[in-house]
Amino acid sequence: MYEQAEPVRSPFSGPDSRQSSNPPPQPRPVRQSGSRGRVRHGNGASDKQRPREDQDTSSHTYENAEEAKRYATSADRAYPGGASGRCGVCSFLRARRSCQAAGIAVLLGLVAVGLAPLTFSNKQEISQLSTTVDALKRDLDNERNRAAALEQRLHEIEKTLPSCPEGYTIGRGICYKACNTLKTFSEADATCRVDGGTLAMPRDADTNDFLVSLYKPVNDHTSFWFGLHDQREEGRFEWVDGSALGPYNSWAPKEPNDAGSGEDCAVYSAKLKHKWNDQPCHFQLYFICQAAPGNSCIFAIP
Repeated sequence: MYEQAEPVRSPFSGPDSRQSSNPPPQPRPVRQSGSRGRVRHGNGASDKQRPREDQDTSSHTYENAEEAKRYATSADRAYPGGASGRCGVCSFLRARRSCQAAGIAVLLGLVAVGLAPLTFSNKQEISQLSTTVDALKRDLDNERNRAAALEQRLHEIEKTLPSCPEGYTIGRGICYKACNTLKTFSEADATCRVDGGTLAMPRDADTNDFLVSLYKPVNDHTSFWFGLHDQREEGRFEWVDGSALGPYNSWAPKEPNDAGSGEDCAVYSAKLKHKWNDQPCHFQLYFICQAAPGNSCIFAIP
C-alpha cells in the first residue's frame, strides 16, 4: 500500500558520502490520500520535487540543533566554567542566604538585649505590687482580729450587766415597753410599779423620740399614757417620781389647756402628731412603762 520514497541526502554529504560508516537514513513513507488507504499518484514532476522538500525539512532540523548548541555555549560563557560556573552561582546564593539568616539572628539578639531592661523593670514593679498587696492583706487580717476581739469583749460585758425584762427594749440605759392594754392613768402607773418600775418619763428629746418610735408599731392611731401629771396643783406638772417637769417638754400647740377643768394627766397624742397633750386621768388608754434592767412588766388584762 506504500511506495518507497527516495532516500534523503544530507547536505553535508560529499562525493564519498555513500562510503560513510553511518547507517543510511530510513525512507519516509509516502503520504496517503483517500479514505481507503489508496496511494495518490501524481505526475512525474511533483514526485521529483518531494525529495527536495524532505531535504529542506532536514536542513531546518539541523539549523534548530545548531541554534540550541549555540544557546548552550552562550550560557556557559555567561557563567564561566560551564557547569562549574553554575555551581559557583548556587554556592553564592547559598552563602547569601546564610548571611541573611545570620543578620536576622543578630537583629533578634539586639532586640532581646534592648528588651532586657524593660523585662527587669516589669519584674521590679510586679515585685513591689506583690509586696504592697501582702502588706494590705496583713493589715486587713489585723483589723479583723481586732474587730473580733472587741466583739467578744462586748459580749462579755453584756453578760455581766443586768438584762432588760422580757419584751422591753433598752434605750439610754433604761428599759422601756409600750403596753397594749387599756388602763386609767393610776392603773397604768400601778401596773408598772408592780413590775418594779413606773410610767415612762421622757426628760429629754432623745428619750422622747425613742419612746415615739417604740409605741408606733404597737398602735399608731391612739394615745399612750406616760408619767407626767398636775393632779396636786393645777398648771404645775411633775413626774410620777415627784420631780418637777424641768426645762424640756414636747407639748402640742396650745397645750396643755385643761379643757373642762379636768385634764390633769399627760399623753402622747396621735391626732396631734405624737406631741404631748393633757387628758382626763380616768380615760382608759394604752401606756408606756419604764424599768431598771433585770425587771419585767406584768399586765392585768381588763
